[in-house]
Amino acid sequence: MGYIPRVITLVQLPPELLHLILSPLDAYDLVRVRQTCKALKGMIDNSEILQYVIDLSYFQMIPMGSSEMDAPPAICRKRLRQYNAAWQRFEYTRKCTLPSMMLGPLFKFSGGVYGSLGDDCIHFIRLPSATDSNELHCWSHPDDPLTSVDFTFCAAQDLLAVVAHSPDLTHAYDIHLRSLATNDIHTDAPQPILKVLDRDIIDHMIQPTGHVDVQIMGKYISLLVWDIVVNDIVVGDYMQMWDWTSKTGYQFTLLFHNGIDDCSFIAEDKFLVLDHRGTVEIYCVADRSKPPLCTAKLALPSLVNHFSYTHAFTSENMILGSMFPYSRKSYQPICSFHPSTNDQLIAVHVAVAGTTDMNSVRDFHYYSFFILRSAILELESLFAKTCSQPTLNGPKLPWSMWGPQHTTWFQLPRDNEDWESSLYGFRVVEPITVPGVPREHRRLRIRDFNPHIARNYHAQDKSGWHGRLVEGELIGTISRPFTEPLGSALPYREVISEELFDLDNPLIDESRILLLKKDQFGELQQIDVLVF
Repeated sequence: MGYIPRVITLVQLPPELLHLILSPLDAYDLVRVRQTCKALKGMIDNSEILQYVIDLSYFQMIPMGSSEMDAPPAICRKRLRQYNAAWQRFEYTRKCTLPSMMLGPLFKFSGGVYGSLGDDCIHFIRLPSATDSNELHCWSHPDDPLTSVDFTFCAAQDLLAVVAHSPDLTHAYDIHLRSLATNDIHTDAPQPILKVLDRDIIDHMIQPTGHVDVQIMGKYISLLVWDIVVNDIVVGDYMQMWDWTSKTGYQFTLLFHNGIDDCSFIAEDKFLVLDHRGTVEIYCVADRSKPPLCTAKLALPSLVNHFSYTHAFTSENMILGSMFPYSRKSYQPICSFHPSTNDQLIAVHVAVAGTTDMNSVRDFHYYSFFILRSAILELESLFAKTCSQPTLNGPKLPWSMWGPQHTTWFQLPRDNEDWESSLYGFRVVEPITVPGVPREHRRLRIRDFNPHIARNYHAQDKSGWHGRLVEGELIGTISRPFTEPLGSALPYREVISEELFDLDNPLIDESRILLLKKDQFGELQQIDVLVF
């Protein structure tokens, strides 16, 4: 008889070799492998590095910074769990106050850096993190307040974009692309200045209105200009977008004749457009030789007679601006963990109004609803199956087909038209008034919509917690002024601070909450930072 080789099964391989086979798997595959047999389950359960991969996916985080890359997996797992426990228990490690030069009327907050437009400078400050020293690193760049209109930045790309009125009558605005660290021309920008609404593109003389919004998403920069005036006539709103790294000058311009309320990126190649007629549109940059295409039109819930939508916009700081790999920028704060880009929460704020009597008294209602980005992206295929290709006045995906099962709504108090909540990743923070306590002393409420945490809430160790779980459910209740049920489908974990804070608006990112205090005229008076 010939030699018959002995068959070796997977679990009979040496542990070192088996570990090398399992290491490239993501968390979902590791969980599936773990369910196949006791041997593989034991292998995965006893491996700190594989358990760390699963924990990162569970908390929907990614490790950042050299401290997490160099530490042993067991230490990283401990830090990750301590980091999330601090948020779950509302236990911040320290509190500091930003210097008064950061109290300008126009400000941006992204990637752990806070920027504020002063009288003749744009001031920046690197916000502290739990692993930083107590020192606050500040720097400033000169700026002309008479010409500057808006600014934004991406700390991870060392990019500062400043929008200014153009001295040249051939276009409306200039976007200056500079280094956030040095204020020099950005080395990755073939064109140091982007021309906005150039007459060669739109064939009209534009009268700037000053109402603009600039955004950065990866290699794209967009500028939304509202209420464009041509020959003393308002013609609509323009959105212009560039690949700021392109040597061929890639750009496009979209005109919205009927106007829009807001436009916001949800991915590098996709953005949402919201209008005051109760429509949410999804656009996609599928072919760089053509302008973005509308891939889906979604209807918000219908309203009773004499009521209409008056305003709709997405939440500030929605895009994870610090999600690019850290590199040489020493001014960026050190933070161990950031939300994963696989999914995130999207917030949409809407206002509706109607007349209640013969005197035409306006009855205003304010709402915020939340939806996962993954759910929005899935609606593109549902729209294609249901409504085919979107057209200007074509059908919209009815609210009943997408809204109740994918969203959770909250009604705001009648006097809360400022929409005081802020979100980052899956967390939403907002101030809440305590009965019998002056409004300037309020608690903070954090809602965490991470579906993994909500799903496993009852199996977690909740010692020291003072929060609650709100289960998602489909509801059939109809509340005026709507004619169909709103959404309550997303579960979330909620925690309310025991401490009272003096603030008007909060801002949140991966490891901080900023407490913005304003005076009676709406001007910033103080900014405190809670570090988690």
